[in-house]
Amino acid sequence: MPIHYDIETDFLYQQGIEKGIEKGIEKGAEKNKKETVINMLQMGKYSLYEITVILGVTKEFVLNIAKEHQLNVPD
Repeated sequence: MPIHYDIETDFLYQQGIEKGIEKGIEKGAEKNKKETVINMLQMGKYSLYEITVILGVTKEFVLNIAKEHQLNVPD
C-alpha cells in the first residue's frame, strides 16, 4: 500500500522556501545598491560621503565597486 505525502505542506519545506525567498530579496537589494552606486559615480555629482549616506552603505563598499568598474570617486 503506497503512502502519499505532500512535501509542499511540510513545515521544514516551507521554512526552506521562506529562507530562499529572503536570500533572494537580500541579493536583489544588494544588486540594486551596486547599480545605484555605479550610476551615482558615473554622474559625478555626489561625493563619497553623500553616496554612503543616501544609500546606507559603507565607504569600503563604494570604493570596492569603484575599483571593480574603474570609476573615479569624487571627494
